Amino acid sequence: MDTDVLRDLRGPSAAAGGVFWQTERQLMVFDADAAAQANTDNYADLTLPDRLLDLLLRRPSTPVSWKRVRSAWMAQLRTLSGEEGLAALDARMDSLLRARTGPLLNLPWLAHEVSFRSLLPIVLDGLSPQDSAKITEDAIAKLARLMGEAEEDPPWWRSWRPLSIQVKAGLVVRRALRRRTRAAQDLTQPIADLLGDLGMDRAVDAVTAVLTAIAGPPGAAAACVMYELVTRPDWANRLAAEFAATTTAELYRSGTRSAPVTHRFVKEVLRRWTSPTMLTRSVRTPLRVAGHDLEVGQHFVLSPAMVHQDARYWRDPEEFDPDRWLPSAPHGPAGGQHYVPFGWAPTACVGAGLGLCQLVLLCRLLCTTYRIDLPGAAVPTMAIGPVPVPLGFDGRVSVRGG
Repeated sequence: MDTDVLRDLRGPSAAAGGVFWQTERQLMVFDADAAAQANTDNYADLTLPDRLLDLLLRRPSTPVSWKRVRSAWMAQLRTLSGEEGLAALDARMDSLLRARTGPLLNLPWLAHEVSFRSLLPIVLDGLSPQDSAKITEDAIAKLARLMGEAEEDPPWWRSWRPLSIQVKAGLVVRRALRRRTRAAQDLTQPIADLLGDLGMDRAVDAVTAVLTAIAGPPGAAAACVMYELVTRPDWANRLAAEFAATTTAELYRSGTRSAPVTHRFVKEVLRRWTSPTMLTRSVRTPLRVAGHDLEVGQHFVLSPAMVHQDARYWRDPEEFDPDRWLPSAPHGPAGGQHYVPFGWAPTACVGAGLGLCQLVLLCRLLCTTYRIDLPGAAVPTMAIGPVPVPLGFDGRVSVRGG
């Protein structure tokens, strides 16, 4: 894989102030202010597309604002991110890590497994083992493509398989929505409540979009947390000392507030190693971005990673320093628009708060309950692809004191 997909873009971006044409139909928007404005203008109208059946019958669907769906998810997330929800999430991660102790493992894949499988019940709870396996298989297939480990041009007899896996996963979601007879504490429940207005195809799209979202960036962030904890034992020791001074009950009750050092560490991981690296957006309405005109059918590309490495606003942006997040730190962020690990409004990730808590809880597990040991000659490095991936990062997980 290319070890830095941004390498050839940094020079043109710096010369053009962060906004430049890559092709005649694709505008790169790497300046923080221009990116925020472009995303706001492009998604000012967040009405969902018409249902497939209505399109086929050439009739309009009941209009449903995407803001209505997001609002329903946010309300449910307040419950899922509460004390009981975080305790259950922590227990699932603990169980998954414990099951993988002993053998030499590819740690980035372990991070993705722990992240996705622990988040899956939050999105779609109550799955049978068979249905859970189908959803997980689809996530693995998508992740393999994201990490550059899938065949780019498979032979014809294998090209149908990813589509088949995706269709099976979609059928699982469809059955779950159709069979739901009681309220459940997951992100599928608000969609089930809106099923009459959404229609089945839009409801399935909404749930599968969240399943796709938890299959990539959360695991990539978890892998980068592992990488920084292993390669920076001084910071791992600081985090361990902080966790020794608090309890899990307090963590579940207060989220990130009872672990400020760990919170800074996680924020810096998300700044330094941002996932996804770039986001391609289709132009939905005519736009003017930093003096450039965009028409419907063209595209613009946003990059949280480039925003987080912009030397105009971040002092020593390539230095990993969680203490830059201390109040009044001289090398901290210039403004909120310069730190966007969860994307831009109005399409920012609805699970940002839960994602931060998950990474803090993962840090606790890796600093107090488990340890990761690399082979003696291992010197892992970071590659910047569609998501950041630690290379040469194989190791063993063991129980501390075991």
